[in-house]
Amino acid sequence: MRFRGLLAGVALGVAVLMLVACADEAATGTPAATPAQGEPEVTRTATPTATAEPAGGGGGGETTPRQLGTSAGNPTTAKDPAFVALDGAKAFSGQLGQAAYRIEIPEAWNGELVLYAHGFAGFGTEVAVESPPRALRQYLVAHGYAWAASSYSENGYVPGIGADDTLALKRRFAEEFGEPERTYIAGASMGGNVVALALENHASEYDGGLALCGALGGIEQIDYLASWVAVAEYTSGMTFPIGEPGANLAPIFLTDLPRILGAPDAPTDRGRQFASVMKHLTGGPRPFFAEGFREQYIVNFGLVMIDPERRLLVNRAATNAEAVYEVDTGLGVTAEELNAGVRRYAADPAARDAEAHPDAVPTTGRITVPLLTLHNTGDLFVPISMEQSYREKVEAAGKGDLLVQRAIRAGGHCKFSEQELTSAFEDLVAWVKDGTKPKGEDLTGDLRNAGIEFTNPLRAGDPGGIE
Repeated sequence: MRFRGLLAGVALGVAVLMLVACADEAATGTPAATPAQGEPEVTRTATPTATAEPAGGGGGGETTPRQLGTSAGNPTTAKDPAFVALDGAKAFSGQLGQAAYRIEIPEAWNGELVLYAHGFAGFGTEVAVESPPRALRQYLVAHGYAWAASSYSENGYVPGIGADDTLALKRRFAEEFGEPERTYIAGASMGGNVVALALENHASEYDGGLALCGALGGIEQIDYLASWVAVAEYTSGMTFPIGEPGANLAPIFLTDLPRILGAPDAPTDRGRQFASVMKHLTGGPRPFFAEGFREQYIVNFGLVMIDPERRLLVNRAATNAEAVYEVDTGLGVTAEELNAGVRRYAADPAARDAEAHPDAVPTTGRITVPLLTLHNTGDLFVPISMEQSYREKVEAAGKGDLLVQRAIRAGGHCKFSEQELTSAFEDLVAWVKDGTKPKGEDLTGDLRNAGIEFTNPLRAGDPGGIE
């Protein structure tokens, strides 16, 4: 049976897929091995260049910025960050505390810096640097921008640590090479959460931000994964032993549940209920929903399989207590029955505490510099509903004029073309430098026609499966 073969592969790789859902190749949808261009320019000791006077909000931030991350206290080792520079650039790498870093500076540096924040990299004890997506990296070097990226000092869902370590790397760059004229922060997936936290809490450090497939809602990303589990439990009629000592959820999610719900492209009646609820929870009918749903169908159970007793900080902070679920009519269950019957997970107040754990709560939307975002319509790992939520927050904070959002009509997570990435960065720079606000779109309503203006090129089979 074809689906059984799929599960055999998932059984071996689901945790890996979940944990490296946004490696540096993901933002282009193609492998991003470091191009072997030019001679190796790798060093552990950076040589300062001439300094540039800071302009805008790029430098001179708080002397003691607020710490946003919470360490799990696990010892880590850093993978060697050495890499090969692109033609016309020099590569620098090293270690800052427990975090490794990479810096690439064009020979004709324009005095501006891009900090890149990577996505979720698992719970292992080895931290590793991810360079920016290949297309973006090549564009930056070709146009004179320096970039820097941190491995972060710990793995896990740690956007606060990511923001702290990225800021520390910014400071190190200024010490070694001089204060940049302007500084941008870009991030993908969990790195989008890093971007939001940085702009909300370290505002004076950055001139603008670019979030790609970003988990902009903060802990709402983990709330969503809790809902994925809770709705699957209800629609399947099963009882998952979540929170029970020694629970082993792998056989349930890899064998029992798929038998009851069916395959994503051949669902049972219960499977159709599950898909319908997830469709509405993640943004409603839209291009390539079905393709994204199929990609994440099993993978989205990864976090609870890793932590079935909900001991991790992010799981203790997560809740679906206030979630309101919708379902299409004619599927054998009403919204009232669904909302009354779904198990509700309560957050641990000590974990979901903005003072103690600033990155284990929803983001605020209180940004003070331009932020441009890209999001795939068919992303079911970090759904486009995160964009809708963030728009509401930014508007409530009175900062709506600082947020531009764009949908890209594609299935999957962080699947952007070279044109989509580079035009987004170009438009952000023009906005920061000249005040030319770029075009965006309203993602708060019906998304069936979202992304037509910004998707380049339209993907094969567009609009894919919208239901």
